[in-house]
Order: sequence, then structure tokens, then C-alpha cells
Amino acid sequence: MTFVRRNPLQSAVGALLAVGLLVTAVIATNGFNGKNAVACGSGYGYGYNPADTGYGYAPGCPPASDTFSQGGVFTQQPGGTLSLSGSTGQPDKNAEIRMDLGGTTASSAKSASTPQPQVLVSFTTDDLGNFTNVVITVPGSASFGQHSISAVINGADAGPTAVLNVVPDLAGDGYRMIASDGGSFNFGNNTFKGSVPQQLNGALPNKPVVGGDNTPSNQGYWMVASDGGLFSFGDATFFGSVPQVLNGRLPNKPIVGMARTPTGNGYWLVASDGGLFSFGDATFFGSVPQVLNGRLPNKPIVGIAATPTSKGYWLVASDGGLFAFGDAKFFGSLPGVLNGRLPNQPILAIAASPTGSGYLMAAADGGAFAFGDVIFAGSVPGQLNGRLPNKPIVGMHILPNGTGYRMAGSDGGVFNFGSAKFFGSVPGQLNGRLPNLPVVALSRL
Repeated sequence: MTFVRRNPLQSAVGALLAVGLLVTAVIATNGFNGKNAVACGSGYGYGYNPADTGYGYAPGCPPASDTFSQGGVFTQQPGGTLSLSGSTGQPDKNAEIRMDLGGTTASSAKSASTPQPQVLVSFTTDDLGNFTNVVITVPGSASFGQHSISAVINGADAGPTAVLNVVPDLAGDGYRMIASDGGSFNFGNNTFKGSVPQQLNGALPNKPVVGGDNTPSNQGYWMVASDGGLFSFGDATFFGSVPQVLNGRLPNKPIVGMARTPTGNGYWLVASDGGLFSFGDATFFGSVPQVLNGRLPNKPIVGIAATPTSKGYWLVASDGGLFAFGDAKFFGSLPGVLNGRLPNQPILAIAASPTGSGYLMAAADGGAFAFGDVIFAGSVPGQLNGRLPNKPIVGMHILPNGTGYRMAGSDGGVFNFGSAKFFGSVPGQLNGRLPNLPVVALSRL
């Protein structure tokens, strides 16, 4: 009798072909006695080793991640860089990071956020479909405002995506204070574009100005009065006012603040009862009376901050109560962290983290309360060795890079924390005099 000895590899491959299975990987390593490695993919892989033969299942690739591992929101200035990591779910593929994929931004577009579709960098995914620390440079010609960035295969198959907010100055080297008569006081790289008295030929607004915000380009700003009247300056576009949408009527309660969308194509106005009015591309995500079944908040609403995606907002009450809407997440409130107690003095301002993962509240005495990923960098009493500011703190903003913040008093005094720089105060600008009427807001960048 004659015996035929077949090579084990030939036998195994023949068996696989006989049942119609796909061989996805063959890795032969002489002298390796452990399990055979296979790249991700569908089907079975066969690994041959004279000392250890057998079959191994090749697992499917991890699915593409929705956002980059560093986050879903980035803030950067033209010419700045970002390091991005994530998963496309497709191994060993040529890939790209694209800006404004498909010719659209993350929201509607205008001059402040013009879509600029282009490839920012090319790279190759690894054997699991991942990429690590791929560096992109924000184009020097990138328009200010909101854009999108996406990791794509073949120019179409999308992996991680994120919002990119392009700002003129990542360090936040400037600020603007707004007074209740509509006066504007500008410092650093914030330039004067007009005031309400100037716009009204010397007249004051019908009702006091209570808040304002800068455009994404920092070349314009809005001011809002307590009756919901809206004043625009520079490249700020007028998208409507409360009396306009209410056919001449005033809101049930006074307007107390405003926040623009990241594109600069719209804004939200909030009233002291938590009523919310949206204009332009600002979307209505709810109001306090709505979530409280018609009831009003325990204390008046005093401020609003928008998420950097434009898909949500936070409203804060004078007792530090916090109401979150849309994609704005709740990271805590003052009564919550103070075991039910109220702050020593009322909360008068709120600012959002550039990442959308936190917020900062400021009290009238200059106390600062940080939630989420906001870094506490100090308070006014801490800076003044326990003393209080000469006048109440009425406004605050966080730097675009998140490394510091500023507060402003109603007398126009400015307090800077972290990496925030001091560029002057209203009394300093007026040779020791106070503004004609109190400062009511400190515009963000």
C-alpha cells in the first residue's frame, strides 16, 4: 500500500476553497509558537507554522468613529495647527482630512462662515483603519466663523467629523465693554464700529441696553435693549428684533442678554422669565417656562451662553440655577455644588467653554464657579486679597483657547485671569472718570 503525504497548508487551503470561504490573510512566522496575527477584515484567516497549525478568525475592523479622539469641536486661528486622531473603519487606505466636505459648513453660510471646500492633508490609515496625530494647518485664507472638518476615504466615505470655529485671535487679545446707553468701549484688537447714541444722532435707546456680542470676524457687534430692540454695527447683520416679531408688542419680561451663533448668521435673545427668541440661523431648542410646564424659574434668568456647535444653549439664573437646551449638557449648578445654599451674591454672567464641555459663572462679587472642563484660574476677591470689586461684576468671557478669562465691573473695571491679558479699563480710558451709564456686558471673541 502506498501512502501520499500532503502538505498541511495545501490541505487547509483546499478545504477552505471547497466550502467557499475567503482567505483574508496568511501570516507565516518561522519559530513563532504563539497565535497567528491577522489584519482586520471579513472572513477567516489561516496562519501556518510547522509547530502550530490552525485556523484563526480575522475580526471585522472597528467601525468609523463619529468624532476625532481629541473631540468634536475645535477652535483655531488661520495658520494654526491641529493634531487629529480617529478611526475610519477602513484599513490601509489613502485618506484625507477635508474642510467643508460637500461645499457646506456645519451650519448655514454667509460672509462670516463661507464654505471653502479643500483638502487639508493626506495620510494612510493603519491595518485597523485608524490614524494617529495627523497634523492639519488651518488655511491662512480661512474665513472666520464655523466650518466643518472630516476624515474621508476616496473623497466621499466619511469617517470622523468635527466643527472647526476659526477665530481671528486664538489668544483673545482684546475686549469690548458695552454700557446701558449703548456706548462701546474697545481695548486691544477690538476696534470701535459705532455706538447707539451715534446711530440715533445723539438720542438714547428707548430702553437700556442690557447685552451684546461680537461677530466671528471681530469686525462688528450687536447690542440688545431690554425691550428686545437690536442694534448692529460693523459687519454685524440685523436679523430681527423682539418688537418686530411680536408686531410691536414688548416681551412679557425684559430681555437680559444675547448670544450669537458660531456662524454669525443669527442670535438668541433671552428674557428674565427664561423666554427665548431666536433669529437668523439660531434654532429654538426650548425655554424655561416650556420645560417647567408654564412656571417661571425660582430666580430671574440673567444670562445665556451658546454651545460652539450652534445646536444648543445654557441659561443661568441669579441663584446659579442652570437650564440646558439642545446639545448643551448639564454639568452642574450652584445650588447643587453648594449643597442647596445660594451664592454669597447673585450670579450675573455665564460663559461657555470653547469645547462646549463646560461653562463658567460669575457672581456680582467677582466669585467664579467653573463646571465641566473649564479651568478655575481665580476670582476677584482672590485677586484683591479678600476685598470686593468697587462695583458689581456684570460681564465675563473665556478666551478662545480656553486658557483664561476676564470679568468686567459696572464701572468698566477689568479683571484678567489665567493667560488673559489686561489692555485697559474704562476709567483708565476716561482719565479716571466713570462711563456716563453703567457697563452691562463684556463681549466675547
